[in-house]
Amino acid sequence: MELNNKLMNEMLDMYESSSEMYSGAVIRVDLSNDQILYSSNFKQIAGLGKDELPKNLEELERLLGKDFKKLSDKFYNEDYETIWTLKINLKKEVNNTFELVGKKKRKDNNDIIYLLIRNLNQHYGIMSPETFFPKDLFDNSPQAIVITDKNNKVLRVNKAFTDILGYSAEEIIGEEPHFWASSMHDKSFYEEMWYELKTKGFWSGKIIDKRKNGEVVFLYSNIFEIKGNGGKLIGYIAINSDITNNIKKEQEIEKIIRHDSITGLPNAKYLFEKLENVFSKDNEDKQYVLMILKIEEFNELSILYEFKIINIILKEISKRIIDVVEKEYFVSRVSEDEFAVFGCFDTTEDLEEIAEKLKNEVKKNIKILGENINLKVNIGISIYPKDTSKPNDLLNLARMALKGATNNSITFYSRDLSNILIIEKNIEKEVYKAIEDDRLLIHLQPQIDTRDYKIIGAEALVRLHKKDGNILTPAAFLDIAKKKGFIENIDKHILLKTSKFINEEKNVLDEKLRIYFNISRDSFERKDIISRIEKILKYYDIDTSYLGIELTEDIFIDDFYEAKKKIHALKELGLKITLDDFGTGFSSLSYLNKLEIDKIKIDKSFIDDILENDASKRLVSSIISMSNDLGLEVIAEGVENESQLQFLNDKGCHEVQGYYFSKPLPIKEFKEYLKLKKVAIGEKNGFTN
Repeated sequence: MELNNKLMNEMLDMYESSSEMYSGAVIRVDLSNDQILYSSNFKQIAGLGKDELPKNLEELERLLGKDFKKLSDKFYNEDYETIWTLKINLKKEVNNTFELVGKKKRKDNNDIIYLLIRNLNQHYGIMSPETFFPKDLFDNSPQAIVITDKNNKVLRVNKAFTDILGYSAEEIIGEEPHFWASSMHDKSFYEEMWYELKTKGFWSGKIIDKRKNGEVVFLYSNIFEIKGNGGKLIGYIAINSDITNNIKKEQEIEKIIRHDSITGLPNAKYLFEKLENVFSKDNEDKQYVLMILKIEEFNELSILYEFKIINIILKEISKRIIDVVEKEYFVSRVSEDEFAVFGCFDTTEDLEEIAEKLKNEVKKNIKILGENINLKVNIGISIYPKDTSKPNDLLNLARMALKGATNNSITFYSRDLSNILIIEKNIEKEVYKAIEDDRLLIHLQPQIDTRDYKIIGAEALVRLHKKDGNILTPAAFLDIAKKKGFIENIDKHILLKTSKFINEEKNVLDEKLRIYFNISRDSFERKDIISRIEKILKYYDIDTSYLGIELTEDIFIDDFYEAKKKIHALKELGLKITLDDFGTGFSSLSYLNKLEIDKIKIDKSFIDDILENDASKRLVSSIISMSNDLGLEVIAEGVENESQLQFLNDKGCHEVQGYYFSKPLPIKEFKEYLKLKKVAIGEKNGFTN
């Protein structure tokens, strides 16, 4: 029989079942194929020779007697978790009465019977691995197994354990597990582990240990109590899987996510972490500056020049910034056309001098392929603690100052930026008036399954229809809505519009199609957000199989466990959950398997340069691979050409949305779109019946 993880899990089931029913010999019977596994001490208890173990249920019935035969006839009809107790006389043990306890379970779609046989007048110890694992399974398992006594002293380890840790069995036996500990866990980690082990009887989780040569090893450990007669604790068993390679892969992805793929500089995520770290300490006696350098007319440059040229420009800009500030400041690329410089300074004069040097150096022409490319740069500056003591506000204020900068200028934030505030106030009025006049509408961007080019869903995107007929995209007002605090009104309005559409069109919507709506962090953090959503769904009598929600990673930044509870509540409502803009926010990859997420959406920024940038290729490939490993669906947004589509298909991502298929459509046009059976891709973005 092949010795693999699945078999080891089956043997663990034997162990768990027997430990529930006290010590003795254990037998596992698979009713689907008549296969029987025995603990090695069964031969001792039953008085059997080396080759006398029953090979099938019929032979076992002959050994255990007619009363067991009557019992075994019930195996196929009894309910799961049924427990039987029976007195038997083993034919090999004359005048010796034994107790048999049985339990029926369902494992991997098979009916399994576990039997415990013990002599009521004797106690057979279970501290040998062979008690619950046949010797060949224990010795050859790919999982590292450790058995200790009740005082946590090691009694036995298997070959996999010595291979992974590098110690010999002789070096380990008699020691406690902290002998190979890495010292990378604090006291609270072990206190929590032991509390759970003692209260629940088992513990499982990631643990960092250290090999004999000093290398760190990551293990996923399952630790169980071993109990003897009367449920008395007599030891522990740990089953460990080496997950070091997976952890290193995750760390590599984390590194990629925290750095810009083109320049290699830290990105916005990394900058925000830096700000939070500095401001979490008592630094009010120091002055810090955040300078945002915006490359003006960058979109025009992107249209004029190919990706390779743009990448050369960005790398040269990053080099120039670093040359000016050297190692005294933290330099990052925070958006497509923005760089940030953060650090401590002494005097305003010093700060002005550095800002002037940055401006003059960055705006110098760049000569590429014999052509001089003219650059324009504006700099917005905010100061801690003069302007604010909050990291997010420092970013916002630097960007606000940037709005007042024009023609290669430097602007410090001041409370007198009345012109900007007037603009923001006007936009706020425009949004509220649009809601009142029903001019804040949804446009639906189709989502396509490229395996059959059929429409599987759509994302509801907000559009503001102005009275003069012009349409404002979210870029014109959403950031201001978040800042001014009326984003929740927009979120609620969009959910109402989306629900109304589903209610009115449910008779023509395909049962497999889902419409996804977005919800902001501000809305998600409302205490009544779940009841608010539930009321809207009930009002429109929505079948939630037609509805999904897209959440961004920043909802986890303050209170992960509260977010986890709310996600569970949304799942209870029947909503499908997509994690939007993956890789651009603040959450850790390790959160994914702790959340009830259905789908990962790869952010457009990673798709844009996927063909030219190796880091983006690796990142997207890793996200797809990790999503598949975790059993999550994955969708890519921003697909705009055939080459991007082909790359995603080759890597196993078959759900996409983007202008290559369709722009976001008004409801009327989207309804026409739904009448089509199959998407015809290409420049025309047309469709076939």
